Amino acid sequence: MSFKAINDNFDTEDRGVLLGVICYFVAIVLVAITTNGTCDSGDSITHFLYSKYAFRHPENFLNHWAKPLFVLLSAPFAQLGFVGMKLFNCCIAALTAWYSYKVVKKLNYKNAWLAAVFLCFTPGYFIHIFSGLTEPLFSLLIILGVYWILSNRLSLAVGVISFLPFVRSEGIIIIGVFAFYLLVNKQYRYLPLLILGHFVYSIVGVFYYHDLLWVFTKIPYVASSGKYGSGNLSHFIIQLNYIIGVPLYILLGLGFVTKIIEFFVRKKSELNSTALFGTETLLIYSSFLVFFIAHTLFWYFGIFESMGLKRVLICIVPLASIIALKGFNFIIGFSPSFVSYIVAIAFAGFVIVFPFTPNPAAVNWKRDLSLSADQILITDAVWYLEINSSGKNMFIYYTHPYVSLLMNRDPFNGQLNRELKNITREKRPSHYLIIWDNWFSVVENGITLDQLKADGKLKELKTFQATDFGMEMQVAVFEGKD
Repeated sequence: MSFKAINDNFDTEDRGVLLGVICYFVAIVLVAITTNGTCDSGDSITHFLYSKYAFRHPENFLNHWAKPLFVLLSAPFAQLGFVGMKLFNCCIAALTAWYSYKVVKKLNYKNAWLAAVFLCFTPGYFIHIFSGLTEPLFSLLIILGVYWILSNRLSLAVGVISFLPFVRSEGIIIIGVFAFYLLVNKQYRYLPLLILGHFVYSIVGVFYYHDLLWVFTKIPYVASSGKYGSGNLSHFIIQLNYIIGVPLYILLGLGFVTKIIEFFVRKKSELNSTALFGTETLLIYSSFLVFFIAHTLFWYFGIFESMGLKRVLICIVPLASIIALKGFNFIIGFSPSFVSYIVAIAFAGFVIVFPFTPNPAAVNWKRDLSLSADQILITDAVWYLEINSSGKNMFIYYTHPYVSLLMNRDPFNGQLNRELKNITREKRPSHYLIIWDNWFSVVENGITLDQLKADGKLKELKTFQATDFGMEMQVAVFEGKD
């Protein structure tokens, strides 16, 4: 295809949306580099650490928890520090917005540009851009898969989807949806491509694990401990509202209602395989529902180490934005064209402003984009150690991931530091420090403050406390001599 042909296909709406996405990208980059938050204190930082030290510890590129494809793509950005991870997700967000728009344009939706607006200003999605989490990349790969299916580039689409489990384990669920789509649409020759991701990583990883099936045997969530508990079936129905906000929450419901109405108003002769098993029905609506229902059941039964975290819904926000647009178009479909256009612009303005106005789903700059209370306590503890001891060079036991980020410590170097749980399992160094916190040290490592206080070889140096949104935070520093 010539450049002229490509340019001719790039219409005025495309140019407008692209300009909007570029402006959005510049804005979120500015937010990324001017805020010091990490979105959450645990997985966000831990993913960053795996990526940052991957070139020093190549096995990180094959770590199932860290997610191999995520590490591979984010590692170059992580060398810039945590801000690099935020810049990585800024790039992901911009691409996801663009391809969400391109998907709805392929589906011939009216007001296709609104899909990008809905995605970019979904409160939960906006917050999680500024993290080291895997959910944004997962959502991009899903939308790319749908776009390339609609573009009749099935090999590329199926190949990309096959790598989803190496971004998040739930990718296997989406692979199942795509497999069903290929089966009912008689695209049998593309089915083998769904194992491409597992095949590639099985071959690469066999040289390290000496196990061709490591992509299955090393999955960290199979032997679920249930330590995070369980919840009710309505949990994610409620939490979805806090991710996408009331306006899109209502439109999402209307989008599903619109889809159901479409089935009922069609004549029997029109209910063909395209209507029942087409790209929109299966790859957008079904992918959303299957993913949502799966996580609802994981949390209800307390399996696969589910914590009931609402952030997992970020994975399907692009799909939710598309479904919400269908609901919006249904509402304004009864209005004259010029009225519909005015309403669309007005509603876009409302969606853009909504995350930054007082409401339960709003972006809270202090809570969401700044250091959390426990990170501030860790900062106080580290400063204390650096002033009052040789903490920077001494062996340290700790569990809180922020210690590694703040002290620029390689958490995979056992000669400098170990997880706190190892203090009861191994011979200790002659002189060491401990940084204990009342969440990660207790929940992840099973070490309580009373245990440390009862250890005769330890001297408590200082305790730091704070309250954050009703939760008591505590960090304690100990010195040990064996």
